[in-house]
Amino acid sequence: MKTTKYFIGLLMAFAWMGCSKEDDNKEDIKLSVSEEIFYANHFAKATLEEIYLWNEEIADKLESIDPETNEDPIATVEEVRYKQGGKEVDKWTTLTDDIASLNNSMQGVSTTYGYRLMRGKFSNTNGYFFVVAFVYNNSPAQEAGIGRGDIIVTLNGKEITDENYLDVVYAPNLTLGMAKKTEQGIVATKEINVSARSMYCDPILAHKVFDIDGKKVGYLAFSDFDLQSIEDLIDICKSFKATGVKELILDMRYNGGGYVYTEEILASMLAPIDMVRNGEVYQTEIWNDKYMAYFTQNKIDRTLYFKTLHKGILNGKELTYNTAEANIGLEKIYALISSGTASASEGIIVGLLPYMDIELIGKNSSGKYCTGSIFQPKDIYKKAPDAIKNWGIYVMVNRYGDRNGNNPCMPDGLVPNFTANDDPMDGYQLGDEQEGLLKIALQHAGMKFDEQTTRTHSYPDVELTMIDTNPLSGKRIQLNTAMPAMVSIPTTTGM
Repeated sequence: MKTTKYFIGLLMAFAWMGCSKEDDNKEDIKLSVSEEIFYANHFAKATLEEIYLWNEEIADKLESIDPETNEDPIATVEEVRYKQGGKEVDKWTTLTDDIASLNNSMQGVSTTYGYRLMRGKFSNTNGYFFVVAFVYNNSPAQEAGIGRGDIIVTLNGKEITDENYLDVVYAPNLTLGMAKKTEQGIVATKEINVSARSMYCDPILAHKVFDIDGKKVGYLAFSDFDLQSIEDLIDICKSFKATGVKELILDMRYNGGGYVYTEEILASMLAPIDMVRNGEVYQTEIWNDKYMAYFTQNKIDRTLYFKTLHKGILNGKELTYNTAEANIGLEKIYALISSGTASASEGIIVGLLPYMDIELIGKNSSGKYCTGSIFQPKDIYKKAPDAIKNWGIYVMVNRYGDRNGNNPCMPDGLVPNFTANDDPMDGYQLGDEQEGLLKIALQHAGMKFDEQTTRTHSYPDVELTMIDTNPLSGKRIQLNTAMPAMVSIPTTTGM
């Protein structure tokens, strides 16, 4: 029998793996660190020892997370996460002392200006400038009239440097010095005042249908596999189906991932309908040796399947979505990718590739081929220490692959069939048929363009780098994170 992908059997797994401690084995410990740091170390070390995908590979490094002496558990977790030959393989496992913000970011809620930026460097100075890649609807940036292609050259009247460039994300208020592109270069124009605020960033950036000589080609640009957008994604796919869409341009150049649950739902609406009806394999998973042995011994199926009824649980709340009427009936996908395409947005391509004609357009994707989960102290302790109630860890728990266990985004990302730059400086908005990457996809789908109507660049091409400060960028997250209490808390003295 097929089973759900979410942590089924792990209530038994932790007991089987013998990681609990008897309450009467508590010991008094005199500390050189605070109670909070002691327990944060203990929490991080216990989680990495047990559930971490590369737990055996880092076993000799875990001693550095000494609960009694390690003064900076956040930095130490970053240091011990898996590296190979000097290369940082795991760039994502993260310990935090602000679990509320971490969870909010997973739901698309953050304090933000509501723009995504790319950074460029002036050729004649050490200064930088920003180009707006896109803005979220109903955001401070949109309300200030900022849009894709706009250029920022100063922050609060100062040139942008290595010392202050992150103010564009973290400062609560900003005066942005705007500029325009001319034949002479980038020229300052005006200043705009903006204030950040807490908001939900709707990840659906644009969607529409193009008619190419009678062939209907859909376009969907979205930035995050969050949970709140599921109903809208279902409605959009139903609309594509009703319109007769047969090919889809899936724009994930700015999509850093999200929930596996949302990814599976969208995949089941894009996959060939016969594959969904037959419940074919969507993806496979590899966990650490302890968990793989347990799953095998107890006949727990960790395979993911295409389906129409999607069930899950989040924080005790049951989630159910039916996509039986939302499968589009696609014949081909053109996926727009970049270095900002990571994790779940790579995962959906990996899972669909064996079943569909998918053409990749853009630049290499990120190369996030593993899945993480968020744990809080209450998930691993018999009684969670109050001192670390605000702490949590996002930890890699498995490596995913296609139906055959292969993952073409390992190790350096998906490689495009057609290489092209994302250039927001062309001034076209997402969804405009003249916008660079979309235009290429439409041409590949058969659309003809009058080149005389195409806006030409008057400024030399520059190398732009996406500014992404989200600690969960490149996230692919299991929906259920609740784990059994497994560890007793040592008592402490001499605080």
